[in-house]
Amino acid sequence: MNTDELLRQYDNGERDFVLANLSDACLTERCLAAINLSQSHLANANLSGSNLQRANLSAAVLTKATLWRSNLTSASLMSANLNEANLIRATLTGIEGNGASLRKADLRLANLQGANLSQVNLVGADLRYANLTGINLTGANLSRANLTGANLSHADLRGVTLTQAIFENTDISDVSLVDVDLSQVDLRHAIVNYCTHRN
Repeated sequence: MNTDELLRQYDNGERDFVLANLSDACLTERCLAAINLSQSHLANANLSGSNLQRANLSAAVLTKATLWRSNLTSASLMSANLNEANLIRATLTGIEGNGASLRKADLRLANLQGANLSQVNLVGADLRYANLTGINLTGANLSRANLTGANLSHADLRGVTLTQAIFENTDISDVSLVDVDLSQVDLRHAIVNYCTHRN
C-alpha cells in the first residue's frame, strides 16, 4: 500500500491498516488519530508533526523513523521497535509502551508525562530535557542513557538498569529507586529532594 492509498482510505473512515508496509513513507503533518498500524513496517518513515493520538503502533517497526513534534498522546507502542528513531519534541503523554525498544532513540525535549514504559530498552537513548514526570520505567534498561536536565520527579524506577546513565541536573525528586544498583551511576549533580532506595 502506498501513502496516497492509505490517506484516501483513512479519509473515507478506514482505520485498520495492520501489517501495512510503509517503510520510507512520507506522512508529515497528517491527521492519523486512532489509526491501527500494529505490526506494520514504518522503518525510515517521516511522520513529523503528525497527529497520532490513540494510534495503535504495537509491535510496529519504526527503526530510524522521524516523529519530530508528532502527537502520540495515549498511543499504544507496546513491543514496538523504535531504535534510533527521532522523537525530538514529540508528545508521548500517557502512552502504553511496555516492552518497546527505543535503543539510541532521540527523545530530547519529548513529553512522556505519565507514560508506561515498563521493561523498555532505552540503552543509549538521548533523553536530555525530556519531561518524564510520573513515568513508569519499572524494569527498564537505561544503560548509557543521557538524562541531562530531564524531569523524572515522581517516576517509578523500581528494578531499572542505570549503568553509566548520565544524571546531570536531572530532577529525581520523589523517585522510587527500589532494587536499583547505583554503583555505576553518578548522582552528585542530580536534583534530589526525596527518593526511596533499597539495594
